[in-house]
Amino acid sequence: MTQSYLAPSAFKSLDVFLNTLKVGTIVRTPGDFNAFSFDPAYRLTGGVPVLSLSFRSATGGLRKDPQPMVGVLPAFFANLLPEDKLRAALEKHHAGDVRPGNDFDLLAALGADLPGAVRVLATDGSEIRAPHEEGALTKARFSLAGVHMKLSVMKNAGKSRGLTLPLVAGEGQYIAKFPSTAFPGVSENEYANLALAEAIGMDVPERELVERSDFEGIPKDFQTFADGKVLLTKRFDRGAGTRRVHIEDMAQVFGVHPSRKYEGAAYHDIAAAIATAVSPAAALEFVRRLALAVITGNGDMHLKNWSLIYPGEGAAPELAPVYDLLSTVPYSPADSLALSLGGEKSFKAITAARWKRFANRARLPESGVLLAVSETLERVNASWWTLPERTLIPKRVLSRIDGHIKTMTTTLSVD
Repeated sequence: MTQSYLAPSAFKSLDVFLNTLKVGTIVRTPGDFNAFSFDPAYRLTGGVPVLSLSFRSATGGLRKDPQPMVGVLPAFFANLLPEDKLRAALEKHHAGDVRPGNDFDLLAALGADLPGAVRVLATDGSEIRAPHEEGALTKARFSLAGVHMKLSVMKNAGKSRGLTLPLVAGEGQYIAKFPSTAFPGVSENEYANLALAEAIGMDVPERELVERSDFEGIPKDFQTFADGKVLLTKRFDRGAGTRRVHIEDMAQVFGVHPSRKYEGAAYHDIAAAIATAVSPAAALEFVRRLALAVITGNGDMHLKNWSLIYPGEGAAPELAPVYDLLSTVPYSPADSLALSLGGEKSFKAITAARWKRFANRARLPESGVLLAVSETLERVNASWWTLPERTLIPKRVLSRIDGHIKTMTTTLSVD
C-alpha cells in the first residue's frame, strides 16, 4: 500500500502512545475544538503505565476525559510543546504546514519526538509530509519544552565525530543549548551550577561545553548570533538506542498551561505532591534543590523546571535529575524566586521563618526541612569557592553570583 503524506495542518485525529502502547486519541473538530479521550483498553488498566498524575483520580484509576478546549490542547499536551523563541523557530521551520499559534498543528508536526515516552501519530496512519516530496533538507521534527534556543542532537559515530540532528525520531541523545546575546556566559553559568549540584551530592545529567563548529547541518531557523560555548547535556528521558523513558514536569502534574508556569502553584504544593506520589524522602531532596536555587540566585525554577521520571514499567514516579540550574541574578539583580516560598518570593526574605511556614504548608517536618536547608548551605560553601568550573564563568557574572551566595549565607544562617 502506498504511504500517504499530509501536512500537519491537515490532520484531524492523533493517537497518543506511551512508547508503543496506545493510551488515547486527540480529535480536532470544526471550530478548532481539541478533545482528548482515553483508549478503552488503557482505561481498563487503571492508567498503567502512567501518562500523567493529573489524569489520576484520588481513589485510583483515571479521571473522566478532560473537557474539549478551543484553540489549545489540554494542559498535559500543551506542555510538550516549545515556547517563545524556540516555538517561533519551529513554526517558521515548518511554515506552510503549521499555522502560527496552533497547538494541534505543531503537535502533529513534532509528535514523533516529544519529551519523555509520549508519541503522537496520525490516527489514519498518514505521515507528516516527507521532506523529499518538496526536495527539502531533513526537517527538525523534535519538541523540547522551554523558551531557550536549543536542539535535540546526536553524536556522529563516523570520522567527523560532530553533532547533528537525528534522522530518526527519538535518536537525539543530547540537548544542545546555544549562547544568548542577552545573557553573556549563560552556558558557562549553567555548566558550573550543574557541577556544583553534583559536587554536593545531587543527581544531575552528564554535560559538557562544546563549540558551535562541532555541529553539522543546523537549520538556519535555529541559528543564533551570540558567540560562545554551547552547553550539551545528556537527555535523561532517552535510553539506549531509541528507548524512551517517560517524564512529566510539574505543570503537567498540576494540569497548568505553560502560560501559568509562574503562578499555577507554590513550592509547598510541589513538595506535597512529591511526598505523596514518590516519598517524604524525595520531598526533602526537593527541598535541598530548592535551597540550592535560593542560595545561588536562580529565579527561573518555575513549574516546568521540576520533573518526575517513570523508570522501568512506568507504574510509579521518581524525582527526575535536577536540570536548568543557573544563577539568574547576574542578569537581573532584582530577580526573585519564580514561585512563592512560604508566602515570599524575594531571595532576601527567605529566612528560617519562611522555611518553617513552607514546611507546615507542605506537611513536612520543620526540623527535617531546616536541616536540609542548613546542610545544603554548608555543602555549597564547602564546594563553590574552589570549584574548578567557576573559573569558566565571565568575571562580572561570577562576581554577582559570589555576592549573592555570600548574602544568602548570612540570611540563612540567622534563625
